[in-house]
Amino acid sequence: MGWALECYAASPCVVAEGPRWCAAERTLYWVDLTGGRYLRQRDGAPPTAFEAVDPGLGKIGALAPLGHGRLRLFTARCEVWDTDFGGTPILRWKLPNHVRRRFNDVWVEGANVFCGVAHEPSQGLKGELWLLRDGAFTCLESATDGNPNGMGVSPDGKTFYFVVSDERRIYAYDYDRATGRLANRRVLADDFAASGVPDGMTVDPRDGSLWVALWDGARLEHRAADGRLLERVTFPMKKVTSVEVAGGRLFVTTANREPDAAAYSAATGAGSVFELKPLNH
Repeated sequence: MGWALECYAASPCVVAEGPRWCAAERTLYWVDLTGGRYLRQRDGAPPTAFEAVDPGLGKIGALAPLGHGRLRLFTARCEVWDTDFGGTPILRWKLPNHVRRRFNDVWVEGANVFCGVAHEPSQGLKGELWLLRDGAFTCLESATDGNPNGMGVSPDGKTFYFVVSDERRIYAYDYDRATGRLANRRVLADDFAASGVPDGMTVDPRDGSLWVALWDGARLEHRAADGRLLERVTFPMKKVTSVEVAGGRLFVTTANREPDAAAYSAATGAGSVFELKPLNH
């Protein structure tokens, strides 16, 4: 299948990440992780009509829409904040003994919130995966050899997927939705080409396939539920960071870390958000 890349939000972020669609608002939300901002674009608005807010919380690893313009932010110091869009954030929870760490990617599945904690190789600290449920944190993985990134759950609710970027792997687990517990970890995919590492990921609710963004790989990979590569979609920028599938539409975030960032962004649109559209539609 051929694909066309259309700019959805011309918002050159340092590292645009974690796109999340709010169907009730017909709005896409995402973060500029390194820039410490959260952003939104209302569907049908011009690409330049995006809104951006810097809440002064440092790096923001991920967000979750709560409805009616409210957001949950997962930030530096492993803190969780609630805010109205543009409002004053309120601290809800913080992960104990993690003041020098930060949240990276996060996945919300009902009452279960899966929170990745970025690895800190300069401090000899491994990446981690935590479950936040009913206001309490439980450690699920304490020693990933790299950044915990994309996550998702199969349409039948029985399998949890988890990307560890520097390991160049996607793991699968048996998933108990009632408790949030994971079991029987196995490698789903570790056959990524030499260029790039797997970053953000989502599960396509239509068929259970996986869409995987490749940081420094200039591509998005579409994989079957068993991990087999189905197709590669190339991008004009190297840093493809994450993807969201909503209502049959694909939204893709990118990053703009280059020696001459301004020129690179102007030439490629790096750091903006794109919608991927099939050419046969």
